[in-house]
Order: sequence, then structure tokens, then C-alpha cells
Amino acid sequence: MLESYSSKRRALSYSGHCEILHVSNNNCDILKDIKSKNCIMSTLSSSLEAEIRPKGLGLKFTINGLETYWLHKKPFGISNGKYLLVNESVPAMDVVIKNTSTLGVCVDVDVQLVNDLLHQLFSPNDLENYNNLSRYLLSPELFVREAVAGEPLKTLLNQFAAISVSKNFSRPGLELIYELITLLIQDNLSFITPYYRLQATKLSTRKELYRRVLLGKEALDDSIYSQLSITEVADISCLSEFRFYRLFKQCFGVSPYHYLIKRRIGSSIELKKQGLTWNEIAHILNFSDLAAFSNCFKKIKGVPPSKFTP
Repeated sequence: MLESYSSKRRALSYSGHCEILHVSNNNCDILKDIKSKNCIMSTLSSSLEAEIRPKGLGLKFTINGLETYWLHKKPFGISNGKYLLVNESVPAMDVVIKNTSTLGVCVDVDVQLVNDLLHQLFSPNDLENYNNLSRYLLSPELFVREAVAGEPLKTLLNQFAAISVSKNFSRPGLELIYELITLLIQDNLSFITPYYRLQATKLSTRKELYRRVLLGKEALDDSIYSQLSITEVADISCLSEFRFYRLFKQCFGVSPYHYLIKRRIGSSIELKKQGLTWNEIAHILNFSDLAAFSNCFKKIKGVPPSKFTP
């Protein structure tokens, strides 16, 4: 009986697969042999100019050195602690390493795995449709961005590099991918959640509205030191002022005005560390006077600027 059981026994495995490899200047040709939708790859190079075509959800992380990615004609310098997320909505991008020994980690993830976790987060009571996940959950706008890795994510990515270089695999690669997706979603929840708050029936409408709201948010981020009005920001978003206000608050939980004020108060603390006076800071941040600045500062920080210790 025992013999019969042993002969039929199969190794415990997952339905998916993940390749783990290390790439240097000496073995770049192995890239063409990658078959899996999931791949963990460490890279070591001192000079590189290449075109990359993202597969699924792609993460680029640098442990030491500097990798520069050109995306939509904009450079993204990825150095220690930063990562870049891209997906198949980006057909191609260029990567450059110039005369700097650079150790990096590149991870490709099957979008269905990301969809699965998003489905669990935003439809926790749906227990029946785990085998019928739609790609609509993964909106390209959510996953083309640069971010700073939290400590748990940074630790895991450093482990990926060590595992790839040493080829010491003590766990199935797919379990590492599961852990990565969980940390990625946690790190990006503040960016992802607003998308699902948008109350639009059609998927195409929700995506377009979110794209426009993000344009407005980007304009607000760029206007901390300028006098851009909310009306002008709404125009940039191609929305009416009222609709921009309503959608922005629906997404981010605060009005555009209060979001901008909070960003300016945050910047005021950084300026104070540089030795500027509060009066100078109020002027730089476009407050009408010191009293108006002090009032906003106290509402956000709980104390007036004169009693705040940076």
C-alpha cells in the first residue's frame, strides 16, 4: 500500500511558474529564453543602453548605482530606495547606465496575480469568482509611476538580488512573487484606492475621469510655489471646476484647496530647515500675509509656526 502511494505521489507545486536568474554583461543572451510571465532577475552592469518592452506588471529597482529610464520622453533616475512601476500600456522604454557599477532587480509579474489581490481587497465578500478575474481591475494609470520603497519592500527586493546571484532557492519563486505583490499593493494603496472610489458605471468612463483627476493633482503638486488657481487646475483637467472639486474629493478625501494647503504647509517645514524666516516662507508659498499662513499652519499642525519645532 505504501509503495503504491509513493509511486503515484507528485511533488507539491503551484499552477504558475516563476523564473529566477542573474544577468550581467557576460550573459545578456539568456534574456531571449525567458518564457514565464513571472520572472525575478538581478542585473549587474557598468554600462548599458537598451530598449525594454514591459511584460505584465514590471518593477525596476536599484540596490546600488543608477539606472535611468526614459518613459514618455521623461527621465526617471532609479537609485537606492526608489523603484519604477510600468506595465504593457508602455510599449517600450529606454534604459541607460553610464560608467557606474549598478546592481539592480527587475521583476515581471503576471497581471492576473495582481488582479487577484485587488479583487480580494475591493470585493472581500465575493468568494465565488476567484477563477474569473477580469483584467479591468488592473488599470494602466495605477501602475506607471515612480515611488520610494518602504522598508519591508526594500528588504524583500534586496533578498531577491541575493537569491538570484547565489541561485540558492529555498522557496518556490511564485511564493516570492505573492509576497512582492502584497507589499507593492500595501505601498501603493493611497494611490490605488481613489481609483475605486470613482462612482462611474462604465469602466472606460472611470479610467478617463481618473486620468483627468490625476492631471489636476499633478498640476496642484507643481503649483506649491505658484499662484495657479483651482479654476486653472480644473481647465488643465478638462473638467468643470465643480466636477473637478467633486471628483477630487471623492478620490482623495479632501478638497483640491485643502490638499494644496496641506502640501504648502509641508513644504514650509522643509523651507524652515533651510534657515528661512516664517515671513519669508509665507511669501514664497503665496499666502496673502503671515497671519493667513499662521492660521493655516495651526489648523494642520495644531500649533502656530512660532511654537513649532522642525
